[in-house]
Amino acid sequence: MRRTRAVLPGAALAVGTALLLTSLPGGVAVAETAVPQVRVMPLGDSITWGVGSPSASSYRAPLAALVGQQSSYAVQFVGSQNSGTLTDQSNEGHSGYVISQIRDGIDDWLAAARPDVVVLHIGINDLDRGIDVPNAPARLADLVDRIHTDRPGAAVVMLGLIPTTPGLGTQVAAYNAAAERLQESEQAAGRHVRYVDPPALTPAEFADGLHPNDAGYRRMAQAVFPALTRAVQDGWAPGGRQLDAGTESGTTGRVRWGDVDGDGRADYLAVASNGAVSAYLNRGGDGRGGWSALGQIATGLTTDATRVRFADFDGDGRADYLLLGTDGTVSVWLNRGGDGHGGWSPLGQVATGQTTDASRVRFADVDGDGRTDYVLIGASGAVSVWLNRGGDGRGGWSALGQIATGLTTDASRVRFADLDGDGRADYTWLAANGAVSAYLNRGGDGHGGWLGRDQVATGLTDDASRVSMADFTGDGNADYVLGDNATNAATVYAWQGGDGHGAWNGLGPVTGGVPIG
Repeated sequence: MRRTRAVLPGAALAVGTALLLTSLPGGVAVAETAVPQVRVMPLGDSITWGVGSPSASSYRAPLAALVGQQSSYAVQFVGSQNSGTLTDQSNEGHSGYVISQIRDGIDDWLAAARPDVVVLHIGINDLDRGIDVPNAPARLADLVDRIHTDRPGAAVVMLGLIPTTPGLGTQVAAYNAAAERLQESEQAAGRHVRYVDPPALTPAEFADGLHPNDAGYRRMAQAVFPALTRAVQDGWAPGGRQLDAGTESGTTGRVRWGDVDGDGRADYLAVASNGAVSAYLNRGGDGRGGWSALGQIATGLTTDATRVRFADFDGDGRADYLLLGTDGTVSVWLNRGGDGHGGWSPLGQVATGQTTDASRVRFADVDGDGRTDYVLIGASGAVSVWLNRGGDGRGGWSALGQIATGLTTDASRVRFADLDGDGRADYTWLAANGAVSAYLNRGGDGHGGWLGRDQVATGLTDDASRVSMADFTGDGNADYVLGDNATNAATVYAWQGGDGHGAWNGLGPVTGGVPIG
């Protein structure tokens, strides 16, 4: 595939002429420093999944609440499973699994989720079923070794088994003692492993003979939290920025959402009829911190707004300017701050493209590497993907092929958005009545499949052009943004698991909108 170069026409920042979205004083502001986003994989069996809890939230919900009470770091739960009613429902809890089964799957799970910390609680099924109990600690050691082979430098917070589990007190005591010794040998080898003494639950804190109830899960969270915090403070799990700018918000009208300053929150972008792009940096929205008017950041290259997209091409956390040519080619200008704030770096043509119909092209981070990929929605609704390896002349593209048969032939109703916060764009579609259904990305057809969540929202409109999916709050999860095409106003509903698996947090109107010429 060939490559050409072009230059994005420059323009000075229109200081003083930009319209604010709130009555707060305007001005360019420096992006806020976000706390580290620590990717945590809860790993284990049905206790990790949440059996015994009416909400199936396990210790994960109270642990998230404890983390939320301090501000030195934030947690993003990751894994191939989903359960509970918390915002981040991802986990690697496999009901009924024994240690060897977790060991068999760990390579693929770690490769997909890329955790900074693994919270490990496993072994009770081995003891309860009498599976080679004397060698259970050896199997645990092999699992921990494999975690560090796959994820060098990751931390393992290893929670011992509940010592008051009915009928297993002696076996649990021996297993936990071996697990504590494992911490010593692993740390002596330079590995990040910390054993956590488990709580001695009372009979009232069990749901049955093996599983805690919500009261028991709260005590488990209280045991894990200090060890997790210490791992972060000791530099075992430094975390990093949530790179979720690789997926465009889904609409192609005058108002777009994209993280142009790299703070993790989607900003308000206005595309004028002459193609010029103005930006308003999201500081929380009306009543929650307001907006900072950046003014015009690009003169633009076309008056056809449907061919302009905003997504992170190079993986630096900031949305770049992508242009779909009338011949289907894709050209990119890397965001270095925009006109007057660092400018743009032209890459020129990065792909010849697969279609001249821009309505069937999406840009979304399908594999979770922080860079946007090329997504094609076929006439049948099938979804095919080319993974971004740098683009033509810079590493090329990796053809993933068809990853989904799709659920609609109307491409305007398809959105790609990271709902579960694992960094990979999920498949969502808006039904004719406005209801939103979601399928969580586990790699796609032939590469791990999809996790169906069915309907996650009844929706607020049957006009798909008004619905964007973008991370407004900066927590790593895409939110439901309802736009008003007449006034350019927006109302946000923040993702907290969606219908049937949590809720939506109505933030209300976040902007009254601005006139867009």
